[in-house]
Amino acid sequence: MTTSASISQSGVRTARGGTGALAKPAARKLAASLFLWTGLSASMTVASAPQSPKQPTPLSPETRARVRQAMAAVGLVLVRRAGEFSNQVLRPRGSAVVVRSEGLVLTNNHVITDDRTGRPYDEIYFSLSEDNAASARRYRLRAVLINKEHDLALLNVIGQADGGPLPNALIFPTIEIGDSRNVQPLDDLIIIGFPEKGGSGVTVNRGVVEGKDQLGNWIKTDARVMHGNSGGAAVNTDGRLIGIPTKVIADSQPIDRDGDGFPDGYRTYGAVGFLRPAHLVTEMLARLGSGNSSHDPAPAKPAVMPPPAGIKFTGTVKSSADGKPIAGATVGLIPAGAERITEATLLTWGGTNAEGHFVLNKPVPPGRYSLRAKALGYEAYARDIEVRGDSAPLVVELRPR
Repeated sequence: MTTSASISQSGVRTARGGTGALAKPAARKLAASLFLWTGLSASMTVASAPQSPKQPTPLSPETRARVRQAMAAVGLVLVRRAGEFSNQVLRPRGSAVVVRSEGLVLTNNHVITDDRTGRPYDEIYFSLSEDNAASARRYRLRAVLINKEHDLALLNVIGQADGGPLPNALIFPTIEIGDSRNVQPLDDLIIIGFPEKGGSGVTVNRGVVEGKDQLGNWIKTDARVMHGNSGGAAVNTDGRLIGIPTKVIADSQPIDRDGDGFPDGYRTYGAVGFLRPAHLVTEMLARLGSGNSSHDPAPAKPAVMPPPAGIKFTGTVKSSADGKPIAGATVGLIPAGAERITEATLLTWGGTNAEGHFVLNKPVPPGRYSLRAKALGYEAYARDIEVRGDSAPLVVELRPR
């Protein structure tokens, strides 16, 4: 049995079996399979042969220049608890990126959160350097807005690390935010950050977009994402921010060398990096407003964004011939305009009970979706719908074959 290991910036690696980390992906895959089995979507080809080694296309000089410009806005986050010795060495904790020139910095919330207290660290510092982080100038940070739902945080530069004030004319290099909603599978991207195993300098590596989880707000990539990359930048070939490296899930298999029934270790076969899409950053910046400057006093406590409101979609499936409820029907939502039902496009799904009622398994934000339904002995059903907070339970009528 394979297991999934989720690795966060804090360095904690947890391995879970099929009923844990694999449960949600497996359920979504099963639901997509049910639609395929009943003939609702087009057939899919699944490659079982090993893939040939990837040959990345060379980057043009223009692309290299834009990525190097983005690198200048990515820095190292260091932390220290209050009460520790004043000469205690600051501990590297992750990466961050400057999103406003006056000193507004973005990172993951787990990068700045103390595991002991569950609150931001007492002392948070930020270092920008293209060469050696040990010789770079450091600045003091304070959190101003936290999005716990998506593990993101905005912080202000409030002074120099030695307690001195910021120069009045200080302007930080910034990164341009791209359109993460239009990112497509196989698009090229570059990860920029300070991984623990990469030494003290900034590190880059390339990959492609492997897929998107629109409902979960993730971009998936095969680019190498390691401890320390959290909170850094994933940029496109224009050097624009399209995602924030947040976690990696490794596919591991237990190995029992001595045959005693207990694993002696794990073998990792691959990993998927997960990025928070950059449009979430744009939403946070809009909420924060334009008046928050690093030269203004930062609040003692950061504002916390409320979790996004979701709508639990419900309804009834019945026969158009006699109006009787249909049990065992499969119902799901995919993005409006999507043509096929796949593991990636199936946002939420559910089945009908004996009375024909269904409740989809995940809430969805208001918006336009394509509703698909299917039951044995009935024709496939497809219809675009608008989901709103005041939407009444939907009635779906299936036509007998």
